[in-house]
Amino acid sequence: MSQPAFSAKEFQRLGEIMYDARSVDRNDGVWQLVSAVQRVVPFEFSGCGAVDLLHGIDPSLGHSTYPREFCQLYMGQGLAADPAVNRLLTSGQTVTSSADEPVIHEPKGITSLKLDFGIKTCLSAGVRGDHGACSYFAFSNFDAKQADKLRLLLDILTPHFHLSYMRCKSAWSPNRPAQPAVVLSKREEEILRWVAAGKTNWEISVILKVSLNTVKFHLKNIFQKIGVENRWSAIAYWQNGEQHRITPSSAPSDDRPPSASNRPT
Repeated sequence: MSQPAFSAKEFQRLGEIMYDARSVDRNDGVWQLVSAVQRVVPFEFSGCGAVDLLHGIDPSLGHSTYPREFCQLYMGQGLAADPAVNRLLTSGQTVTSSADEPVIHEPKGITSLKLDFGIKTCLSAGVRGDHGACSYFAFSNFDAKQADKLRLLLDILTPHFHLSYMRCKSAWSPNRPAQPAVVLSKREEEILRWVAAGKTNWEISVILKVSLNTVKFHLKNIFQKIGVENRWSAIAYWQNGEQHRITPSSAPSDDRPPSASNRPT
């Protein structure tokens, strides 16, 4: 199956959503981010919330356009069976999707519940955070032909949604023990800045005049240091500045990557 394609306008919208996520500091701002997905893939219902893996899921609902009664019933009975949440429990993945387990057997009661409330197509995503604090995002009643595009879109955006949501919910509270700052080398910082600017590994290797293997090696180390699995999550963590601190960059040069003030969005 071919990779779903985004138009230039859709890519611009994704960039706008990622940029807006950096400044969200209120719960309604998170909801606006989630609702903005509608501009790329239309849907009828959406919702977001948090789960605490250290306390047996312990779900909480952030915002939702699903029917109120459905939310109450699903939060109590169905969320633990949601494939995206289940994979947060059973795998080490940072970002999960209900599409990762397309053949999972949904309990008949949950299937009937969805039918009763007119819930048809569904896609959910989960993001693993610190101290077992995870977030989930769900979308329903979208065109089934758009499922692959919606999944790719969520792979890109949910790390940004997660950081915004947890920041607003004060998930990283002051009374938690301080975690050691993750320090990247100057070269790692430089590479991550170019990744955040949208450059490919090959383009970065040309700009920095190093081999492609060297760039890949550095990226692997960066992912391990900040605890992510892919470049989309790395970009989200870099842009939000929640999970690491970067050492001061070296003196400016002709190929110096863009600074935070002029980085493209």
